[in-house]
Amino acid sequence: MSSRLKSSLDVAMDRMKKIVGDEEPSLSENQKARIAELRKEYAAKVAEKKILLAETEELTVELKRLEEEKEEKIKAIFEE
Repeated sequence: MSSRLKSSLDVAMDRMKKIVGDEEPSLSENQKARIAELRKEYAAKVAEKKILLAETEELTVELKRLEEEKEEKIKAIFEE
C-alpha cells in the first residue's frame, strides 16, 4: 500500500476505473486545464478557511465540504 496521499485526480481516476473498467478515460487539454484551475481555486478556499476558522470545530466540517465539492466538480468534468 502506498504511503503517499492521493490527489483528488487520483481518487477520481480510481473511481472511474471501477465504473468503466481498466480503460482510463482520456481527457482533453481543456478538461485538464479546468481540473488544474479547480485545484488552484479550492486550494485557495482551503487556505482561506484555515485562516478564518483556525482552531474551531467548524474547520474540519468546512474542509471536508470543500473537498467533496471539489471532487464532484472534477467528476463532472470526467463525465463530459
